[in-house]
Amino acid sequence: MIATGLLDYLTPAEVDFTPFYMLPVVLTAWVLGWKAGLAFGMVGAATEFIADDVMRGLVLATALWNGLSRIGVFFALAFVTDRFHLERIAKESAHDRERLRWEAVDAERNAVQRVLIREFPRPLRALDWFARTFEDSLVRHSTDAMRTQFRALRHHIQEVTFLGTDLTALGRLDGRALHLERRRVDLGQILTEAADASPARARVLLSLTNQPLTLVADADRLRHAFACLIDRCLELSPHDDVTVLARISADEAAVEVNCRAREVEEADVELPRLLVAGNGGRLVLIARGAARGSLVTVHLPLDPDLQKRPAEEGTAGITVAD
Repeated sequence: MIATGLLDYLTPAEVDFTPFYMLPVVLTAWVLGWKAGLAFGMVGAATEFIADDVMRGLVLATALWNGLSRIGVFFALAFVTDRFHLERIAKESAHDRERLRWEAVDAERNAVQRVLIREFPRPLRALDWFARTFEDSLVRHSTDAMRTQFRALRHHIQEVTFLGTDLTALGRLDGRALHLERRRVDLGQILTEAADASPARARVLLSLTNQPLTLVADADRLRHAFACLIDRCLELSPHDDVTVLARISADEAAVEVNCRAREVEEADVELPRLLVAGNGGRLVLIARGAARGSLVTVHLPLDPDLQKRPAEEGTAGITVAD
């Protein structure tokens, strides 16, 4: 501060050194608080008062007014700087507390997830084994309806096993990281089993095309996706039927699930979209308003090998004719 006053005295009076007096005030108020900043401001005001006013022969009243004005400016600067610094510290402290709280929540969630990953599969595998054993023993003396119900029970057990093991271990909704067992499957059979697994099977109107709907996909995961869609639409339409239409669109199989009563929300199709995307397809949700419901369309690629065969047979027929 003394060096600044000396430079101020050695330079012409037209040169304004006020910013150089403000800098120590700001730094001191930021580090030590507004009181220490005010003390530096008073020292700076006194130094500038001596260098600019007294030693240059200004009128005493004018010099006193300039000095008091500088003290007021330095006080305001020190106070504002200190308030700003305290607010920043408070925000950083709140941010740190929130971060620590979420770290604790994540740690607890991870602990629960570890327990589920380790302990959940055991009773699920046992439940699946008992259901399969009962189904095998009752096949000889059971009706078709009973066998259908047992198959639906096993499918539900498989869905719970997937949710409790694969998806829980994954810890995020990423279809690319799912473990899928792809094989050639019939989409019509998958849709039939998904509809049969619903408790309100009588309100599911299933319509399948006569053309083959052969895919290369994980049948269990696709069945799970369509069962979720059908059951959710049935919940939203407690008094209306839910139509499921399967058709061929270009080189894809398109499945339309129509919910007429209420709109299906994006949260309702998160898991089906994940499972469909994992099998190379896409899910499109079209909301038609609260009174008209929603239409969910699932597009899945057909088996490319089966698509090539008709073209090859046609080419061979043309060659023989020639």
